Amino acid sequence: MKRLAIERFYLNRADDEYPMTVRLSLQMKDAVDGPMLQEATAATQARYPYLCVRLGITRDADGSEHFVYHDNPRPWKVSNRQPPVCLCSEAANEHLLAFSWWDHSIVLDFFHALIDGTAAYRLLRTLLYEYCRRRYDSNLSPEGVWVAGDVIDEAEWTDPAMLPRPASITPQPLTSRPPVINLATDAIAPLAEKKEVVQIIVDEELMMKRVKACGATPTSFLSLLLLRSIARLHPHSAPSAPTVTVAVDLRKPLGTIAAHHSQVGGLFIPLGPEMQGESIEKQVSDFRRMVTEQTYPDNLQDYFWQTQDRMERIEQLPTLTARHQAFAPTNKLSQQYGSCMFSYVGKACLGAAEQYVSQMRTETDSAYMIVVEVSAAGGSFCISFMQQFATDVYLDAFFDELSQQGLTYEIADRHKLQIAPIADYRNDKRFLYIDSEKQE
Repeated sequence: MKRLAIERFYLNRADDEYPMTVRLSLQMKDAVDGPMLQEATAATQARYPYLCVRLGITRDADGSEHFVYHDNPRPWKVSNRQPPVCLCSEAANEHLLAFSWWDHSIVLDFFHALIDGTAAYRLLRTLLYEYCRRRYDSNLSPEGVWVAGDVIDEAEWTDPAMLPRPASITPQPLTSRPPVINLATDAIAPLAEKKEVVQIIVDEELMMKRVKACGATPTSFLSLLLLRSIARLHPHSAPSAPTVTVAVDLRKPLGTIAAHHSQVGGLFIPLGPEMQGESIEKQVSDFRRMVTEQTYPDNLQDYFWQTQDRMERIEQLPTLTARHQAFAPTNKLSQQYGSCMFSYVGKACLGAAEQYVSQMRTETDSAYMIVVEVSAAGGSFCISFMQQFATDVYLDAFFDELSQQGLTYEIADRHKLQIAPIADYRNDKRFLYIDSEKQE
């Protein structure tokens, strides 16, 4: 049994409205072979013992409750169905992740308390390798893929929140930001009851040619286009500005590159009124300058340890319910920091098995009215545009920005957002285990 630390951020925050789960899907070139996928999943599970856990709660003698993980030897669930199973429940064999397949799709649903996108990519690389060597080529190269039989380094288990805090953290001052356009309150389109997902495909070679031509990265380029599309719909918003919350991997500044834990921070990049009349090349330059400022290692360290300090303060509340209530304002507060959210983990780097993949898609939810997740695999940039609007005014503006940059696109799919629910772990007594003396 392991007492949890970094995971508390998501465990305290998740609820039915925002379950903090993510759906990653691989679109294969051929129909999926279910029995082979089941075998591949079993082989993959052997490589990641630290992901074979179930959630529990301990209650100390004074009544204080704490989250723990217990070992879970049960197999990872693999379902032949499109709707996700409920994670942490019996339907998922009590695991915090599950797999499914149908037609050409292989899907991983996971709880953000267990892993983040970087760790999920590693997991999918292993699964894809194990599947494709069974399905297509028994001599498929495992280069760049973590596979069963590897020596598992202790660094993979290391929780950065349990490491000694640096003796000195000296963050650099940041450029002041303008007020944020809040699309939850000031959108020009009516809000819908639930988010919709629009899967947009752009040729990878075409995208990278344009990205390099204006001195950008995929993150700076696409998130800038997103901000430009919002700015054009709010021409009289000054001094407020569209601002994107960009997900950033904290592994490098924390020195925990191999760790599987969720290590995600946020950058807050505005397209201020003074930037909106600039050329896209100048906007890219300004954007990258702000990213460089905010990703200064001590700034990211400071971001991380401030979050951990907050978790420790919240931990002083005696019950999980009280801690969840303390997190209740978080969603509305986040809307004051960003107009939208953007996440690009990086090119999937699926190894030799990538030749059998056509697309890789990412779907999730947050309090932002627009969430954009980007994956690059199989020769395509897959842009998952999640919007909570009753009309397409913001989506159409984004499409127009793509077209102005000479990027042709295809809408591959469109559907209501459906991500995995989570069990009611705060109130279900099945999660309670009273034995504080056995905690590690």
